[in-house]
Amino acid sequence: MLDAFKTEFSKAEDVSWYTTTDKYVAKFTLNARKVTAHYDKDGTLLATSRYISDADLPLSVMTRLMKKYPDQKINNVVEYEADGSTTYVVTLESETHWTVLKAESNGNISRLKKLQKA
Repeated sequence: MLDAFKTEFSKAEDVSWYTTTDKYVAKFTLNARKVTAHYDKDGTLLATSRYISDADLPLSVMTRLMKKYPDQKINNVVEYEADGSTTYVVTLESETHWTVLKAESNGNISRLKKLQKA
């Protein structure tokens, strides 16, 4: 598994490893971004996640967000890759609440939760 990691993420820095009952998790920095990689016990890469900027979102997602949530700003974005597909979890902020959304590359958006600010 370590060989698979070194091949996939040869420029990773500040790597920390964690284990669960059925997988290994590596947290590291790659190109100045925080990344998490999940491996099964055989060393197969299952999924990755990384923090990205809103500028890295697909155009279809950005335009849908601006249209549907015009008075909220993007607070953070996490990109998830698994099973050959990419999804994004976007946290929006308004004056009164936070909205957490799941977005697909094709622009489909669904709300995961809405939280009131204290």
